[in-house]
Amino acid sequence: MEFIESIDPFIMQLFIVPLIVIGLGVLVSAFTKKGVIGPFITLFLNLLYETWYMKHYYPEHEISYTSWNFIFPAISLVISWAVVFVIKQDSKQN
Repeated sequence: MEFIESIDPFIMQLFIVPLIVIGLGVLVSAFTKKGVIGPFITLFLNLLYETWYMKHYYPEHEISYTSWNFIFPAISLVISWAVVFVIKQDSKQN
């Protein structure tokens, strides 16, 4: 837990969190070969992170969610569709 707390929040929100939540969403889409699964996984993971962050660092405040919950799934959707399209095209050629 000390490692996560030692990371700068700016770096965490702009680099680490997107890489993890979008990456896992795209990875699940690639395994299932369904492009629409990625954004749902991305949204779920980001909501989970934001809920944990708000409860851990601001327990006295009401939980509020950011616009990243729209942006990350949109990015994940585009990447997931592209990855699934390439996988399906490659499997047709073989």
